[in-house]
Amino acid sequence: MKVEWINAFILATVDTYQKMLSLKIEAGKPYLLTEESNKKDISGMIGLSGTIKGAVVMGFPKENALKTVNKFLGETFTDLGPDVSDAVGELVNIIAGYVKKFIQNEKFGISLPSIARGPRHMVYMPKYAPTIVIPFKSPELGDFVLEAALAEGQNA
Repeated sequence: MKVEWINAFILATVDTYQKMLSLKIEAGKPYLLTEESNKKDISGMIGLSGTIKGAVVMGFPKENALKTVNKFLGETFTDLGPDVSDAVGELVNIIAGYVKKFIQNEKFGISLPSIARGPRHMVYMPKYAPTIVIPFKSPELGDFVLEAALAEGQNA
């Protein structure tokens, strides 16, 4: 996995939060995913294919997902229902699409987002690449993570 790919996802996430939510967020130090470090209650997932292949997951604890979606949509949701799931999927979709701005020398496509919900659920990532977790902090919305398992693929 190339450092420039991880950096592109960090930049895309920070820029998306600044433009879509009018918030500044801070990326923490990346680390390898373990079951012990997992605190996700809802995740949006996107697959990548082309010169970069793999998967990216944006995961939140329940409370932080609700705060994020409420800010994103200007609504007041109190449970992880279909509208919250759709919004989490749309956020990861926006971020994955925005990554193309930062990785212009690669040709890759992104899948439609899918959602996983449940306390401390694990999203099983492709085995051909380690899963790197990028923690993000938002004083207003709480913490969330972006997980990436990426490898060199074939031309799209």
